[in-house]
Order: sequence, then structure tokens, then C-alpha cells
Amino acid sequence: MKLLGKIIVVLAAALACGCEGGEPIEPPEYDAFIAIGGASAAGEGFTELADGDEVELIPGSQGGFHVWIGMEVLGAEGRLRIEREARRVDDEALVLRASTQTLEVPSDAMIDWWRKPNALPSFMCPSPIGVKVFDTEVDFVVQLTDNDGEILAEDRITLIPRCPEGELEFCEQICSG
Repeated sequence: MKLLGKIIVVLAAALACGCEGGEPIEPPEYDAFIAIGGASAAGEGFTELADGDEVELIPGSQGGFHVWIGMEVLGAEGRLRIEREARRVDDEALVLRASTQTLEVPSDAMIDWWRKPNALPSFMCPSPIGVKVFDTEVDFVVQLTDNDGEILAEDRITLIPRCPEGELEFCEQICSG
């Protein structure tokens, strides 16, 4: 989500709360921004995605399937960390909790969006027993943190992973839980 989109979301959340009895819940405010996107089938570049978009499950070298998660950053620089998680929307079942990865963000990101040149694979399957990950909404969350674990930026997007045509039967078998 671009900067203007994030500003609109924050303003909409602030205006939408007509809660009775109690203070409105404020969304967290960060000085930096991170946006989740996709990538080419080879995991290169950055493609914009929107909530509800379908993404192809990509066959991996070890026999499983993943979704490419591309990122762009604004308002942060230096040696930072990426935390990623994915959960099914319908029951919040955990699909992915990726290991923390280091990200070197150039100073250019302080004045304009910087795109990570290569996407990160978010492994979807083989999936845990009882957790189907294809043809269902999955909520992906990415947090940008400093080395002390303080969250600098966060983005989330809901995507629908789909099995690839050429490997439909195998994908549906190992991605059904």
C-alpha cells in the first residue's frame, strides 16, 4: 500500500469509530512504511498487490510450494530486520512464521520508496495437518523492526494462493493439510 493509501486507512479508522462508552482504538503509528507486494515467478522485482488478489503457489526446490513476498520501504534506513507471518483468515490457523531476516535498506529510502530487488519465499506447504492453504484467504503480515525488535513499520495483505496448472494434483495433495 502506498503512502497515500496508508494515510487514508489511518484517517478512515479514526473517523469510523463512533464507539459508545470508551475511547476509540488508535491504529499504531510508525514513522516508516513497508508495503507488501509480489514478484515474478523467479522471485525478482516487485509487483503491486491488493487485498483479495490471487497469487500462484510456486514450486520450490525441495518439493513444496511458496508465495513470493516482495517489499518496499519508505522512511527507514540501515541494517533492519523483517518478521513475517501468515494465517488463514477463516480460522486464524498459523500457516507461516518465518525466521527473522536481515535487510539492508539504503539511505535513499528516507526520501523515496525503495524496493527490495528479490522477494522472500513464504513457504505455504506441505502445510500442517488440517490446514488447507490453497483457494482460501491467507493474511500475510510483514513487520520491519530495528535490531532491538522495536517495530518501525507494518503492512498486511489478504491473498488467495492458487495451485499452478501444471502441478495441480500434487499441489492440492500436499497443500490440503
